[in-house]
Amino acid sequence: MKRIVCLLSILSLTGPGLASAAGEPEPPKLLGRTTVEQLREQPFAEWFETGYAGYTPHAGVLDALRRAAPADLRVTVFYGTWCGDSRREVPEWLKLFDALGLSLDRVELIGVDRAGGALKRSPGGEERGLEIYRVPTAIVRRGGTEIARVVEFPVLSIERDLLAILEGKPYEPNYAAYPVIRRWLREGLLADPNVSPWGLAGEVRHVVSGEGELGAAARVLQERGDTAEAVKLFQVNCAIHRDSAACHERLAGALLDAGDGERARKAAERALRLNEDPAKVETLVELIERSRGGDS
Repeated sequence: MKRIVCLLSILSLTGPGLASAAGEPEPPKLLGRTTVEQLREQPFAEWFETGYAGYTPHAGVLDALRRAAPADLRVTVFYGTWCGDSRREVPEWLKLFDALGLSLDRVELIGVDRAGGALKRSPGGEERGLEIYRVPTAIVRRGGTEIARVVEFPVLSIERDLLAILEGKPYEPNYAAYPVIRRWLREGLLADPNVSPWGLAGEVRHVVSGEGELGAAARVLQERGDTAEAVKLFQVNCAIHRDSAACHERLAGALLDAGDGERARKAAERALRLNEDPAKVETLVELIERSRGGDS
């Protein structure tokens, strides 16, 4: 099975004949279980080697990390070779692991996609059940137990964040709503039609950094076919950002996917009322028209 997944990683290099959503050729990308050796090959080496060479872990923090790192430390890094944040952070993570002497059998690199229907997903499905909403996401484990995550970028620096995690200090990663969303999913709250999105909004309103935080997670749910959960999370986002045209437009699209044309139309009409971008008017009018025929 491992050989099959590795082969998928190699075959997932997108060739120049495949087009992106914008109609341009999709740059090559690594998907699935990948290796440092693959990242050191072109075209990835261009950004990987630059980032690796440009990062020097803080010596004092590194010494403390060596003392704090347990023998059963494991780190899984979900990333995208197409993602600017991954291109910045992943070389630094790997240089830190090298400086710590962390053997590569304790580091797992998983490349995920951004294509429609495969958003934040890998061919081998390693992300299943882990709720990866943004990349890079580094999952820190002791043995097989997750103890913390560093999401997209560190709070301070990767070495200081990792030290706080390993020393058991209070650590709250970026996008503090994501652990709450994972709990909602475990408890079935997002799938329950009787659960109020306004009540859920009150639970996370104080920690949400912006409308993109919940929107990104809802989009992942929508793309993988968890339509009811995506709709509820888009509703939560609209409850928090009630004057955002973009939030209501995304909710309308999710409701349309769910076959609820009437509510989709109302959400699209609200998006149109709130919209201040003339370039978006035609798109929103089309969404309203599609919603009128969207009940199933």
